[in-house]
Amino acid sequence: MQSPIQPDRMSMVSRHFTDTNDAFDDHNAVHQDVFDRMLSRLDLLAVTPTRILDLGCRNGFQFNALEQRFAKSEIIGLDPGQGQERLPRRWWRKRGASRNRVSGDPHELPFEDGEFDLVVSNLLLPWCHDPERVFAEVFRVLAVDAAFLFTSAGPDTLQEYQAVWSQIDSATHVFGLEDMHKTGDALLSAGFNAPVLDRELIQVDYPSIAALQAELRHIGAVNVASGRRAGLMSPAVRKLLDGNAGAGRFPVSLELVHGHGWKGSLEPRRNNTSGEYTVSLESLRQSLHGK
Repeated sequence: MQSPIQPDRMSMVSRHFTDTNDAFDDHNAVHQDVFDRMLSRLDLLAVTPTRILDLGCRNGFQFNALEQRFAKSEIIGLDPGQGQERLPRRWWRKRGASRNRVSGDPHELPFEDGEFDLVVSNLLLPWCHDPERVFAEVFRVLAVDAAFLFTSAGPDTLQEYQAVWSQIDSATHVFGLEDMHKTGDALLSAGFNAPVLDRELIQVDYPSIAALQAELRHIGAVNVASGRRAGLMSPAVRKLLDGNAGAGRFPVSLELVHGHGWKGSLEPRRNNTSGEYTVSLESLRQSLHGK
């Protein structure tokens, strides 16, 4: 397992997300697949939300599916990228419209306490330099008896890509969250009850390492890590990278982490005195439905 490192300041993440707004729909197949997996877990929630926050909404590509699932809900999306409106602190109370996207920092959410019944976040956390602060902000804007459902990429994501780079330099080229137990600790510290974490290791097959790099660029997933290799990639370095990767297809790993936290009095429906965290979908069903 790689040692995860800290992403750079949110302003840099915002710039990369903004630059790729127009191309995102043509290159978001992985985001869409991960969201579909998360959406299947929304079926397990024993709540009917009236106000939903899509945190890290990108261009709003998830709105249609959320509206179909929760037809009577008001949905707002917040993303670090620019191009959406910025809203004043009391915006939500003054306007009740759905399908709104706003720009903002997930570490400092521009909403009142207790505004939302459900917060979903798809593959945003690896870009946040302080996930614990994000968890605390999500907890603050959730109402009592409300849920937080998220996906993230763990530290084993793109390990094959990092292995190829390691033959060229010692810089860090990928990053992700800490392991699940540390993430669970952060959820508990933020105040969430019955945190549930589940890990999947998914193989994504690309025609070449160049195709992988092109997709990463087009979704804004370039290396914005602190300690990253500085400067543009020269033709010589690119040739070395292609040579080390070899000809032909280039499969890479996505260590997909599903997480769930509850704000309220929900008690886990299972005997657990060890302090360990649940790592299965079945345990998610138990904690939400009391089975």
